[in-house]
Amino acid sequence: MRASSSVSYRPAIPMTSLLVVNQGAVGDFILSLPAVEAIHSTFPRARLTFLANSSTLEIIRGRPYLATVLDCRSSRWAPLYGEGGRVTFGSFGLSPPVGRVFVFGRPSSQILAENLAAVLNAPAHRIDPFPDPGSGLSVPEYQCRQLAALGVPALPPPPAVIAPTPEYGIEAAALVRHLLEPEERLVLIHPGSGGREKIWVPAGWITLISRLLEQPRVRLGLIQGPADHDILRRLHESLELSHVLPFHNLRLGLLAAIMGHAAFYIGNDSGITHLAAACGVPTIALFGPTDPRVWAPRGPAVQVIRWHPEHPDPGPATERIWEQIKAWGHVPQRS
Repeated sequence: MRASSSVSYRPAIPMTSLLVVNQGAVGDFILSLPAVEAIHSTFPRARLTFLANSSTLEIIRGRPYLATVLDCRSSRWAPLYGEGGRVTFGSFGLSPPVGRVFVFGRPSSQILAENLAAVLNAPAHRIDPFPDPGSGLSVPEYQCRQLAALGVPALPPPPAVIAPTPEYGIEAAALVRHLLEPEERLVLIHPGSGGREKIWVPAGWITLISRLLEQPRVRLGLIQGPADHDILRRLHESLELSHVLPFHNLRLGLLAAIMGHAAFYIGNDSGITHLAAACGVPTIALFGPTDPRVWAPRGPAVQVIRWHPEHPDPGPATERIWEQIKAWGHVPQRS
């Protein structure tokens, strides 16, 4: 395991303010949430400021530890990525002084950690985000082992906690009441992914959606993100989807709140699948070339089903999906 790296410029002080740097995409960020929860449990009085993607942070706006979100896409942070780079302390707007910094990033992020340690006059720790292939470790276990080595009790990894704001909960409840009949169950599917190689074959999605559309009292919600145009086009060319609810490019906080109303969810290896699992929705995660031992979503009801890129026949995976749906009690009849 690659060791985490630490830089310290002064003795530790009581932890009332921490900075967490995590610039990962949605799925990577969610896989890091167990480590964040471990940090919070170790320093329960500390408020956490995040240097991260502000839209991703919507999914934890309701957590009590969250103080401020600094958008990592802002150009004002650019100097921190060069050797000896500095920004003014006032740029962070942090009060009281930061007690510790945790940077989730590859070895190239060590410069960022060193610069933050100098600017904030605080110990900075770089947590390597992803294990080596073949290590046998999941992402959360790999990160939490590094925290444990730093004296942060983190094993076994605690569950991720998704907490959009109450306002999103109210908005989602009103939307679901408006879109669904009282007797209908919402089933969410996300046939896309940020990595094209992770997308299950269109024929499989077409067969699965056709079956689901034939089920009584089931209302499908089709989630679409900015990278999903091609697979959605294929589905619209092959299926009549006028009765399907389109959830296109929703704010992540609202989508997380809507997921709380779903009977179950089906998706590829994607950030949205990680979100569904962490929200507690019964989740079927379709994994092709990526290793679920490392990348599988975590949640109370997750079933990973493998499909093989070298065998394009979607039949076996489709049947395993259907058997899992039946096991959850959501299929009253075989179509």
